[in-house]
Amino acid sequence: MNRIRRMVIIFLIVIAIAGIIHFTTDKTPKESAAIKAIEVAPPVDGPELRAATPDAAQTKKILTVYCFPDSGKRWESLVREAVEHDFAMEFKNGSVMVKVIDTDSAEKDRLMQEFKPVPPAVVLAVSINGKTTDWINLHQVRELGSNKNAFLNYIRDNIRDFIGKSVK
Repeated sequence: MNRIRRMVIIFLIVIAIAGIIHFTTDKTPKESAAIKAIEVAPPVDGPELRAATPDAAQTKKILTVYCFPDSGKRWESLVREAVEHDFAMEFKNGSVMVKVIDTDSAEKDRLMQEFKPVPPAVVLAVSINGKTTDWINLHQVRELGSNKNAFLNYIRDNIRDFIGKSVK
């Protein structure tokens, strides 16, 4: 009789332990980091400047082409033509953008101090989550401004080089 009693007690203890384990564990399936990244990542139409980190889905790099014209709209239209034609996909998805800095804008003073351009000027700047991390002043735009093809090629080539440099 003692033997049966011991077996019943052991059986009840095993069932109690199993019940405790069952009710105290989390029953929701665990998500992997890859699944979370897929859910967080916005849809992208084409190549985009992104950081090569585990948090790449949350780190957005944007190349801004700043145009500091001295007068007239010629520079603005040439810079826009170069970006919108040769980098259409990047322009559409927002990873490359053009900003023409008006001589009367409040932003002009801050940018003039940050980049120190001598208008007319074009500056390429990469920003990560809104903070400028790298930039280059395209000094030869002044000499090439009167030659449309040379100007467009200079802008395009520098944007390609800068995109390649900033992705690495």
